[in-house]
Amino acid sequence: MADTNPRVRTENQVPEYLARIGGEDRRGREWRRVAAARLWIDAPETATKLERGELTAEETPSAVSEPLLGKCAVVGYEDMRAAARSAATAAPSWVRRDRETCFLLGPTFRARLIHARQRLRRLLISEGCPGRIADWQLNTLTRLFDAESCSFYRELGRTEIALESGHGFLQYQPDGVVCVDPPANAPCFSTTMAVLYSLMAGNGVVVRIPRSAPLSTTLLLREIVVPALRELGGPDELVNFCCASPGEALRAWLDEPCVNDIFYQGGSEKGLRLQAECLKRGKKALLELSGNDTVLVWHDADVERVADTLCEAFWASGQLCIAPNKAVVHPRALPSLTRALIPRMRRMRPGYPEDEETVLTPVPAEHSRTDRAEAPEEDGEVLVGGERLDVTGAPDPHGTFLEPTITRVNGLDRASCLSTVREETFRPLLVLAIPHDNDEAEMLEEMIGFVNDNSYGLRNSVWTRSRSVAERFVRGVHNGALIKVNRSHINFTPFLPTHGGTGLSCGVYGEAHYLVLKTCHLQAVEMDEELRTHT
Repeated sequence: MADTNPRVRTENQVPEYLARIGGEDRRGREWRRVAAARLWIDAPETATKLERGELTAEETPSAVSEPLLGKCAVVGYEDMRAAARSAATAAPSWVRRDRETCFLLGPTFRARLIHARQRLRRLLISEGCPGRIADWQLNTLTRLFDAESCSFYRELGRTEIALESGHGFLQYQPDGVVCVDPPANAPCFSTTMAVLYSLMAGNGVVVRIPRSAPLSTTLLLREIVVPALRELGGPDELVNFCCASPGEALRAWLDEPCVNDIFYQGGSEKGLRLQAECLKRGKKALLELSGNDTVLVWHDADVERVADTLCEAFWASGQLCIAPNKAVVHPRALPSLTRALIPRMRRMRPGYPEDEETVLTPVPAEHSRTDRAEAPEEDGEVLVGGERLDVTGAPDPHGTFLEPTITRVNGLDRASCLSTVREETFRPLLVLAIPHDNDEAEMLEEMIGFVNDNSYGLRNSVWTRSRSVAERFVRGVHNGALIKVNRSHINFTPFLPTHGGTGLSCGVYGEAHYLVLKTCHLQAVEMDEELRTHT
């Protein structure tokens, strides 16, 4: 037997994170045991045995003080259907409240988040989210759900119209029950936005908590969202959350008649199949799928700021769907840009999630290959990176990290043929596509065409000091839901849509999405003027 670790909590002391259905706790049919991210980095085989129950927390030979973070209750098909019915039963009492109360949920949540921030942050880090990225996520949530932002969202939901004889208005009515299936790589952050926007719109919600990092998401819903809702007099049954397999959850929601919307975040292929199935079942599919974003760098760009933005491609080792995957760079900007970019990139090293400078995360084996074969010498080159590393940054063919990689490809026609340009890579790779030197106006049009020639479409950016170039980019780029001009590519901005995209990123109905409106349907009202003014 392995040496025991007397410093850790015993099995009986490990926290249990229960499912919540109909305002009541459920223990589920089994437990999902969650090992600390640090243990996965140091001793993946031990972490696997611990999660499978082949080792107890006390038997785990590790320097990690808490190798077993907790146990999350896992439910099945029938429980997921019951959760949807609970949300459907509770939603009418919530939507009958005045709209102002519903939209107070955002600031109420925000106050509780600020109070619980450090505890949630510690759990996010323990589950593998680097502290720097956790801070970015938590700071974003506090900005998006302040009183001013939520007042703006409320005003979007109603527009008054003076008619020739009488009065009219447009209003958004809630769809009813919104089921949320967040991504495995950022479930807590993504769940928060989906749940709060849906609740503020007047819906009931059900969340499938991913098995990959279930504890922080459960903590946020149980100890921040539900108490905030309760503070405003909302019914406990309105918010339901359960850890479950994605297949069982989606099948349950598709089969349950009371489910109106399914919000899915994940790969494009699976998401588009889900959209087709939702249409057959009379349900609305809200999709947030793969990304393959582009940054255009003109010759007059501030390369120091551009370099900072392009390094966002490596945050979470390129596993953020809104991270830029490629940059189309004016040939005259390339030398100074690479001088600014490569030193920054070299400072981005592997590390444990609690290390304050860490932004890289382990990369699954299926995303680990390098791309030297796709950048032959006559058409481009690997400028830097491409090695597999251990947590110290040393080369290791079996390491869990990938070194950030920058490749250069000469010619946009050549670049368009590469899978690393055409598809989401989901690893720390940035492709610099360089057009052939040409007439400036023709080159700009070619570069804009390159941005538009993208099957995906979440965000696109341009960096230039020229107002005319920026305006041409904004007019000419029809790909994507959000355009950034001389701004951080990944940051969220209050008042602007947080979701949406075009093409493979959001399906045939894709555009910029305010989820607070997307989980509703537009309704028009015409009213006699005499009745309107009658008290």
